[in-house]
Order: sequence, then structure tokens, then C-alpha cells
Amino acid sequence: MPRPAIHQVASPRSWAVLVAPVRLEIVETMRMIAPCSIAEIAGALDRPADALYRHIEKLRRAGFVTAAGARRAGRRTEQVFDLVADDFRIGFKGVSERAANKAYDDTLQSLLKIAARTARDSARACQLVGMGVHRNVIGKIEHAWLTPAEFNDLRDILMRAKEFMDARKRRREDVPEERLYLGAFVALPVTRKRGARRRKPGVVSQAASRTASAGTKRVRGAARTKP
Repeated sequence: MPRPAIHQVASPRSWAVLVAPVRLEIVETMRMIAPCSIAEIAGALDRPADALYRHIEKLRRAGFVTAAGARRAGRRTEQVFDLVADDFRIGFKGVSERAANKAYDDTLQSLLKIAARTARDSARACQLVGMGVHRNVIGKIEHAWLTPAEFNDLRDILMRAKEFMDARKRRREDVPEERLYLGAFVALPVTRKRGARRRKPGVVSQAASRTASAGTKRVRGAARTKP
């Protein structure tokens, strides 16, 4: 029976179980190879299997992973696990703004930590190529002023990049020159700490409103003034 496409997570506590860096990597690996054994996950992550059992159990108790039977592996029998869905999304209900924002921050910190570790390991192995026709790494940080509609356009672009990679998760060695890549996509509002005031999305402060109004009056006055 195929897995559901999306599993909505209603609790920040459950979400925290998922987005711990090691468990997030386990789930991402399982999205490529599940149903699978812990030994297969360990091989894909290049980690000792013994270190993964407790993480799999936490994911199972939180409702992200399910036991999917057993199979023979040589002379022994191994447990097989599967995900309860192809992907997981936040669907918090009855959650405070502070709790939700902590969950968002924890998620982003885990993503960045995984990306940083992957970059470090590849660099130490001299596997990064940043120039020429064989370039295999790209990294950019960009700031831009965006309207809500423009942010939605950016989000759509990043979601298309995710869909592009999702479609290639299970290819696995069908193409001789392929290798595993990581893509980390982050876009978020900037808040400056010094003198920053929290502002609800779409709400303009009275001072900003007065400045805009004064500017409009000056423009209108300039338009009436003859040279």
C-alpha cells in the first residue's frame, strides 16, 4: 500500500522529535530507501547502526516511523521500517506564537547544521569543485526587499527546486555519473536587533504611515509648482 503524500504534524513537541539533526537525516534517508532496515540506514548515512536504534524508536513513538515486518538477512532476521508518509509538514493547532516560532527556528537551525557538516566533510575529502566546467557546489546569500506576493513567488521557486530533487530520490545508480547531492533552501524575514520593533505582517506603523503621507503631499505639491 503506498504511503500518504503528506503527514501534517499538529504538535510542536512531536515536530521537535522529527527535526533533531540526526533524526532529520534519518527521515530524509528513509524517504529515499524505505522500507529499509536500520543497517541500510546506517550504511546510507555512514554511521554505526548501534547509534541509530534509539532515534528510530523515538521516531516510531512520535508517529513518523512504523514497523513494516521482518526479512532474512543472511543467517539473521532484521526488522524493516517505513515512514508513515512521503513527507511531513507543520500543521500546528492551538499553539502559541512563541511556541510556533521556536519550532520554526529549531527546524532552520537543524537544516543549517546538516548543510554545514556536509560541506565540511566534502571539503575535507577534497570533493568540492567551485570553478570550471566540473563545478559541483553553489552557495549564495542574498538580501532583497520583497512584498508578500513576491515572497510567495520566491517560495514557489524553492518548492519547485524541492520537487525537482524529490523526483530523483529513488533513482540510485541508474545513471553511472550520478552522485548524492544535498540542497538546503532557506528564505526568511530579517529582523535587526538594535532598535527593532516587532511588527505584524502587513501592519504599517503610525510613524511610517505619516512619513508616507508627507511624502505624497510633497510630491503632489511639486507637481502643482510651475518651473
